Amino acid sequence: MNPFATTVGDLSSLRWGIAYAVEDLSRKPQRTAISIGGTPPRWFALVAERLAELGALPTVDHYGSRPMNPYDVLDALNFMNRVMREETLPPWIGRLASGGVQLTWHVGDVEAEAVFDRARDERMLMVSVGENEWEEPVDNGDTLFGTVVDRLCNAHREHLATAGA
Repeated sequence: MNPFATTVGDLSSLRWGIAYAVEDLSRKPQRTAISIGGTPPRWFALVAERLAELGALPTVDHYGSRPMNPYDVLDALNFMNRVMREETLPPWIGRLASGGVQLTWHVGDVEAEAVFDRARDERMLMVSVGENEWEEPVDNGDTLFGTVVDRLCNAHREHLATAGA
């Protein structure tokens, strides 16, 4: 794994940012660090905790796997920074055997899945609502995610619970 550290700026509409600069740490102990500047949204603490858990795993499957690709992690963080709101529920985050990252949200009949995997050249967003499904490249998927973001929050989950859905 090529070690590097990221420096995070404060450059977003959420008043925090993940603009980053990559620094070669080849002469330093091997590690990957992500530093956050500004005040991150509420969901970020759970996301950071899950990413740390996944990064600490030695392998994903018994065949062996690649370490998490820090660029895929940063791509996923950039995506979340762009499309999530303060009240959006944090996604389930999975580590792919290739080193990529998968984000999944599921509330009621809405499911959204984003895959960031440079090793397999895969960067897709899939959204389904009931029987309907849509797919876009992640880089063009902000509008597609925006169609369901209101339904991926605690308020909508509580509404479903009280409505008996």
